[in-house]
This record gives sequence, structure tokens and C-alpha cells, in this order.
Amino acid sequence: MSDPSLLLQASGLRKSFGGIHAVQNAYIDVPQGNITGLIGPNGAGKTTLFNLLSNFIQPDEGKVIFDGQEVQHLPSHEIALKGFVRTFQVARVLSRLSVLENMLLAAQHQTGENILKVWFQQGNIRRQERANREKAMAILESVGLAEKAQDYAGALSGGQRKLLEMARALMSDPKLILLDEPAAGVNPTLINQICDHIVRWNSEGISFLIIEHNMDVIMTLCNHIWVLAEGTNLADGTPTEIQNNDQVLEAYLGS
Repeated sequence: MSDPSLLLQASGLRKSFGGIHAVQNAYIDVPQGNITGLIGPNGAGKTTLFNLLSNFIQPDEGKVIFDGQEVQHLPSHEIALKGFVRTFQVARVLSRLSVLENMLLAAQHQTGENILKVWFQQGNIRRQERANREKAMAILESVGLAEKAQDYAGALSGGQRKLLEMARALMSDPKLILLDEPAAGVNPTLINQICDHIVRWNSEGISFLIIEHNMDVIMTLCNHIWVLAEGTNLADGTPTEIQNNDQVLEAYLGS
């Protein structure tokens, strides 16, 4: 039975590639309203676990419950429609579309996607498109990308692409966002801005699960941290508990 206080619950997740056990009996919980961290050494299986949670790859075994419903059998786009979205370690943007067009593609339940409604609900379509543009521009303004709205997304810096990917996720009105290394390859000033955005969006009701190697980011942002090593759970706890965990220090920090 699912716990209503938990937005995401995953248990018994296993995934092998050609005999290599990438994830072994992994489990993780994300409470509603929390910023939760996922850390571990390189090769620990963190991104594979993200892929399993969002069903970009299917688990060999295990269960994923999001917002009270099992989702491990659903296509990733249907999971996203339920408010469970993710970003990637290397930001994925449509380089030959403008920043604004990238944002508009993420808007959900667009009336104009139905061929019959294109003919019979043109007024509704125009109103919805206008509302989506206003929403997109407001989000871009909040992340400092409004002036780049008409630029090709491919012309953005690496840090700006990460901001665009996060902003695009907000267009779908998510309940939970999985962030895969939001601070990787980003200059310190922009890292601080990204952290500020995460805290603000969390205060507005969005929960987060974050993979990050920058320990300052993880320890500052997260309410609870899970540690993965060799594809399996090693520890979980508050930032203070993780910092003082001898197993974590040995396996992750090399102490």
C-alpha cells in the first residue's frame, strides 16, 4: 500500500546490461514537498535509477509508485503528463528552435493538437496559444532568459541550456522534477541562481529529486539524501547524518 505522504516510492528496482548489474534491489522515497538528494560515486547507478524511475528504460524487476499510482508500466510521456518530469545531465534542447518555441512545445493538453478541433475551435486555440506564450515568457523572465526568447536554443551557453530545460519542465505544471546534475559544468554565479530557483519553485509546491556531485549544492538544498553505491542503497538520512556516516565517507568521499 502506498504512503499518501510520499509523492514517489520505488522498491525492488533491478536492471542489468549484458550481465552487468547496474541497479540491484534499489529503493527510494520522495516525500511530498521535499527537495531530496541522490549521491554516489561515478558508476554507482544514479542515472540508471533516474531512467528507471521515469521509465526511459524499463526495470527488469521492481515497482515505481507516483502520486499513489504504479507507473513503471507506463510510457515516459504518459508519466510526464501525470506531473512527473525530468532533466538530463547534458541539457537536451531543440537547438534549431528558438528558446520560446522550446518552451511552447512543453505545454500540455493543447487543443490545437486535435485535427477536428483545429477546424471547430479556432477561437479557443488562439486563446490557449496566447495564454501559453504569456506563461512561457513569465517563466523565462523568472530565470533570466526572457531576452533570449527569440534566439536559437543552440546559441545558449551550457548553463543557460540547463536553465531552459528546467524552465521548460515548469511549462507542464509538474508535481515532481528529477534533476540530473543541474550544477555540472555551470559557473558558480549561475549555480547560485539555479539553487535559488529550485528553492523558490519548491516553496511554490514542486518537489525535487536531485543527482549532484557538488556536495555544497546537495547539503544546502536537500532535506533528505539517499546514497547509492555499486547499484544498491548504501545509506540515507539528513545532510548532517550523511556527512557523519563512515560508510559514506569511505565509499563516496574516499576517506
